[in-house]
Amino acid sequence: MADTITAVVFRYDPDLDTEPRYQEYRVLAEEATSVLVLLNRIQREMDESLSFRSFCCGLQFCRSCLMRINRKRRFACITLVKPGETVTVDPLTFPEGHIKDLVVKMSDDRLPQANLWKSI
Repeated sequence: MADTITAVVFRYDPDLDTEPRYQEYRVLAEEATSVLVLLNRIQREMDESLSFRSFCCGLQFCRSCLMRINRKRRFACITLVKPGETVTVDPLTFPEGHIKDLVVKMSDDRLPQANLWKSI
């Protein structure tokens, strides 16, 4: 039987909103899923106004899905959340570089380097 994942998502559109806010979404889930897949489901099935970078290489290389997930810098493509859990998702930076909701300006000097390879 499916359970729910609760996503508490930062929302702010500077063209429409006077203050940032959080919006809660309850998504049915039968198994663990990545935060990026969860956001895609929310946008597709519940709220098409939600903005985030949905392209992702899935390898932590492009860094387009880097967000603050449960108050830590994480890649949404590989961060898993399980049914019954609550996840809080914030933009990587705010207010500096913020565009809308979870979308921020991409700049190599503000983003941490991804460690794809470890020396053996």
